[in-house]
Amino acid sequence: MHATRPTTRPTWLALVVTGALVASIGLTSVATAVAAGGSKVAATSRAAGTITVGAEEFPPVLNNMTPQGNGQWTGMITGPALARGYKLLPDFSYQPWIFDKDCEVTTQSPFTVSCTIRSNARWSDGVPISSTDFKFTYDTIMNEKNDVVSRNGYDKITAFNVISPTEFQMVFDDVFAPFRDLWASTSTTVLPQHILEGTNFNKVWNDCICDPKTKQPIASGPMMVQSFKHDTEVTLVPNPNYWGTKASVAKVVFVPSLDSSSEINAFRAGEIDMIYPQNQIGLRKKIESVEGARYVSSLGPQWEHFDMLSTVPGFDDLTVRKAIATALPRQQIVDRVVKDANDDVGVLDNVMWMSNQPAYVAHWSVYPPSGDLDAAKQMLDAAGWKVGSDGVRAKNGVKLSFTLGTTPGNQARELAEQIIQEQMKQIGIKFTIKNSSDILWKKMTGFDYQALIYAWVGSPDPYSNNSIWLSSSIPERCTPKQAKADECDYSGQNYTRTSVPAVDAALDAADRESDPVKRAALYNEADQALATDGVTVIPLFQKPTQLGYTNAIGGVKDNPTVDGFTWNIEDWTLAG
Repeated sequence: MHATRPTTRPTWLALVVTGALVASIGLTSVATAVAAGGSKVAATSRAAGTITVGAEEFPPVLNNMTPQGNGQWTGMITGPALARGYKLLPDFSYQPWIFDKDCEVTTQSPFTVSCTIRSNARWSDGVPISSTDFKFTYDTIMNEKNDVVSRNGYDKITAFNVISPTEFQMVFDDVFAPFRDLWASTSTTVLPQHILEGTNFNKVWNDCICDPKTKQPIASGPMMVQSFKHDTEVTLVPNPNYWGTKASVAKVVFVPSLDSSSEINAFRAGEIDMIYPQNQIGLRKKIESVEGARYVSSLGPQWEHFDMLSTVPGFDDLTVRKAIATALPRQQIVDRVVKDANDDVGVLDNVMWMSNQPAYVAHWSVYPPSGDLDAAKQMLDAAGWKVGSDGVRAKNGVKLSFTLGTTPGNQARELAEQIIQEQMKQIGIKFTIKNSSDILWKKMTGFDYQALIYAWVGSPDPYSNNSIWLSSSIPERCTPKQAKADECDYSGQNYTRTSVPAVDAALDAADRESDPVKRAALYNEADQALATDGVTVIPLFQKPTQLGYTNAIGGVKDNPTVDGFTWNIEDWTLAG
């Protein structure tokens, strides 16, 4: 729900009680530079070899349950090594993974959910994956000394009962509709109790997914993290004791590819075999021009947005935020930044539902997609924000002059910044562009920013949006003394400090509503309130994925949910 998870994700997860509202989101797949059938690789191919992947956002740490590790790429890299209760499929359905079947509600009062584990599920060291591992994971998440991204949902569990080695029950304080979400994304990893009990969760898996005593890799998925070299590479190898389909590719190596130009050049030169970059202007044509390459673009629950920290002087005025939303040229950004990647992209007018989901209602269309400068000026004039001799509006000693940042090297976002900067100048608001490589990993989480452009990526159900929007999900500001003593609670992803009572009420009610139609309506209530009384995060567009890979690789299928393109890595093959 992983920004760019920061594309951290909110781990948005799919609808729980019924699939009635979960819609398949459009997929555009384009085979390029080879004749139809020219890239055929036998499904039974078990050719040895290495696939090298350019990672646009190289993980600073491997533990993707922590705020520092909660990046989309961290999840896509470590996800194949760490199984969860459910796997999210590209059509947004749940597939039991560690679970042998769908978890089920066994008692309505108290609301009790029972889950059972596959009898053959094993850790790579041969130890069975058990109910005590799930209980240990729950306890780890709820331990306030641990720096977890979110406790949302887990904090509604009043009892976690281990029934047998393969069965457990979760008892909730009330009806909790999205119970599947607790075990269904790359940030809901199941932890091995026999390996991690008694260790420091905040540090033990930062540099390896391993047994801290032996330093040997530990895994529950089809791959293992063989090695992690900071700023250099992450290497995955098959888990020989995986209980599902065994991986056939001998090695998958992720290397930093932080600049879009160098990334496509490395792909063209054959130095890397696969790229999954942020949308870049003209990237589709560049990938299609590479001989023997394939291009795939998907539209899923990834959305680009413009954020304002609501406690910054100037941004603390709702009228200012509304004026910015009114003037924001979202259609121009779509047309110039992203339209060439996927023909179906348009301005996004809902922050809970994607435009091709049945529950989508365009509440944010109250802000003209092309921007209305005159209306924005009138709003600011009426609120007493006067234009000074420098062209910047001010009131009571506060100037409407802000910094705007994103990660450097992303040409599409840098162009979006320039478009916004120029448009806002015309209404008397100054934005100074200030990009930095740590803006999502450090500055955003530490509230050391003013305005941002990035994306959330996740799954189709809005549930984990709670971590973004609830006022109770604003992370604490940590003092150096607290940090040294590991006493900080970083949980929550409300990095704009949004606090709207109507949003809190609607999201809380949605958790307890089992009827899918009523539940969807509650999320739309929250969206409506955010569009009128929040306006801290302005939706720009549904972000298309862009996947390029050599036709020597078979079995690849994009997954626009938080699981990403590595979701079926065990099915990949490599010819030659």
